[in-house]
Amino acid sequence: MRGKQVVVLEIGSSQLRVIVAKPGLNDSLFVKDQAEKNYDGYYQGEFVEPSKLAPALYDLFSSIDFLRNKYNKKLFVALPAEMTNVALASASMSVEGLGRVTKGDVDALSQQALEKVKAPDVEIVSTSPFGFYVDDVKSPEPVGKKGRTLSAEFSIITCPAKLIKSFNEILADLGFVSVEYISEPLASALTVVPEEEREECALVIDVGQLSTSVAYVSGGGLSSLTSFSIGGGHITSDLSEAFDLTFENAERLKKMVVISVEAQPLDYYDLITAEGKVERILQDDAGKVVSYRLETIASAINQCLIMQGISLGSYLPIYLIGGGASKIKGGKDFLAKCISKNIAYGRAPFPGKDKPEEAALFSLASFALKNCD
Repeated sequence: MRGKQVVVLEIGSSQLRVIVAKPGLNDSLFVKDQAEKNYDGYYQGEFVEPSKLAPALYDLFSSIDFLRNKYNKKLFVALPAEMTNVALASASMSVEGLGRVTKGDVDALSQQALEKVKAPDVEIVSTSPFGFYVDDVKSPEPVGKKGRTLSAEFSIITCPAKLIKSFNEILADLGFVSVEYISEPLASALTVVPEEEREECALVIDVGQLSTSVAYVSGGGLSSLTSFSIGGGHITSDLSEAFDLTFENAERLKKMVVISVEAQPLDYYDLITAEGKVERILQDDAGKVVSYRLETIASAINQCLIMQGISLGSYLPIYLIGGGASKIKGGKDFLAKCISKNIAYGRAPFPGKDKPEEAALFSLASFALKNCD
């Protein structure tokens, strides 16, 4: 990857973020530039204020002076779970010629699978094989293997064509020369979950500000993906309403709440507000508000698992990323208790970049570097 550099746009549920990265020493990640911009976000895969998206993106990219720095040559756009779907397709073919699998055979097999999910109203974002089989023998790298039949099952991630069209128009107007779309849940799963665990299957739960996704990863692809429009921002709203606080002060309170320790009846938080006042709030009351919303998120996660037909066996590794729950003191363990399974934090495997709330952003940069031309 030496000499490569990528520019990646992350479309968050309440924030747009851009990262410019290149390979660092000893397989690390060097962040050359980074910026963020709050915006109205999306709900159930649709932007709340579509007309405000282009100005928000312009402000975001201008903050890193993307034209002067020539960051406009190619942009990777990371699509969130709510804007994508996962389809599974199998393909099989005879190996011609000398009976050894060629790269052309692999490409033809992938194309055969793609044809099964192609439709005028969708765009293909990625195609990932779970594993190849040569004469029914599993072969992670089939090229060069001898056999008569090549087969595989593929995970194909799609996005509504109208969404890609609108993005292309906006980004072209901003001056970007080339745009490539990638899946944020796929990039996160392939980065935070160790390869040996992915061979068996693993679960990645991403609780963001206003959206949560549940991705089931196997081998090199996602076998299922579900999402819902609830996240950490709803906890803030609950605190705001319960204690008559501004959103900013509710965010401050949320950072103070500890739900892993049982509060005594007269224990309270001294919340120093943005206005410099001190608000005394009972710890037990604040903890109940946060716990109630986390229970709602956990219940929705369980519904996602039921929809995906996933059984939480004792062997299944589960990772939590995103700032919606991981930044709450005791949030991870509370969710684990709700779904009756152990949960570990998902982290990008780079020194100094191991916070769960940053896992997706650094995963996207790493994924883009591995897949750029």
